[in-house]
Amino acid sequence: MKRVYVLVGMMACLLVLGGCTGATAPATHPPAWILNPSDGGAMAGVGSCRPHLNGYSAQRKQAIRRALDEIAMQKGTTISNVSLVGTTGTRAGTSTSMESWSFQTVDNQTVTAVVRASWKDPVTEELFVWVVSK
Repeated sequence: MKRVYVLVGMMACLLVLGGCTGATAPATHPPAWILNPSDGGAMAGVGSCRPHLNGYSAQRKQAIRRALDEIAMQKGTTISNVSLVGTTGTRAGTSTSMESWSFQTVDNQTVTAVVRASWKDPVTEELFVWVVSK
């Protein structure tokens, strides 16, 4: 009787594992716009960000900022980014804080842009955002 239970258990495991083999892995090839962001003469930029401590929303905002910085550089604007990182320690543990600012000076120009696409690398979870200037 014990052999029957063992045999039934093994068959159930094989069925479950057999069903998992049909799953397809996500595409690991990046889209063409990551390496070639130009869009029919319009200025475009690609920004990226690895997983962010504050979640997906912060990761997306950072990637968009970097793409906008790239477009601003193409337009000949002045960009300065400042980051302040501080670490404090005690016997109980450590804490880290970070502040970041991005200043963009546009010489009497209005910069408007649209997010055309985004792609998240399934291996590194780095988010890429394609932004095109209007």
